[in-house]
Amino acid sequence: MREICEDTLKKGGYKFSCPACDLELTVIVVRHILSVVMSREELNAMLDRMNENFVNRPDTDIRQCQVCGVNWQRDFTKRWPGHRNRVVCNTCSKNQGRRVEYCWGCRREWRGNAYNCGHSDCNWEKEQLETLANCETKKIGNVAGCPIIRACPRCGSLIHHDGGCKHMECKCGCNFCFVCLKKKKLLRRWECTPFDTSCPIAPRQTALPEPNLPVTVQRPRRTLFRLLFRNYWHSWLRLFR
Repeated sequence: MREICEDTLKKGGYKFSCPACDLELTVIVVRHILSVVMSREELNAMLDRMNENFVNRPDTDIRQCQVCGVNWQRDFTKRWPGHRNRVVCNTCSKNQGRRVEYCWGCRREWRGNAYNCGHSDCNWEKEQLETLANCETKKIGNVAGCPIIRACPRCGSLIHHDGGCKHMECKCGCNFCFVCLKKKKLLRRWECTPFDTSCPIAPRQTALPEPNLPVTVQRPRRTLFRLLFRNYWHSWLRLFR
């Protein structure tokens, strides 16, 4: 078990599985087994490596501020400052008494304009595209050979397909098909085929969406019933005024 865990952590993984049946082992079970041969300090160090591997995943949405050391997760319910990688560190802003913005990719303070962070050696987008180009493929439904990682057609966040059907919902509110990458239309209609049928595989993505547009969460439009009820209610209020 110790060798299995060490090999998984060296490869950048953070989940442990049985080599015989591929059953995923929980952290509690792994910790209980290894407590016989490892000290508490060694177990805590292993957990720290697991957390580090999870944060460093190419498709994760967690980053650590290099100034204050606080881990931040992007909030897709709020409007971004104009660029998908331009985020605000609330801890640094509070400590320094000013609005501190940093690049989500290179985690350095934002020095540029609305199109780039101002650091010429920031290669975050290049790494994202390399991940999309080199990720493995899998079978989703009846369609084989689909990349296991896709970029959201709206915000560009990388999404890893762990299981389920081909229809996805990103944290930014965008609904799209993981196979053909077509987005969901209004009134709950999909451009592609139903979730349990096959559709053509879109090629691997070679570019991310335009970064200079703020992303907003789609909100469902008011239905006809709600509009009629509102008009009916206002009509009654006028009678008693």
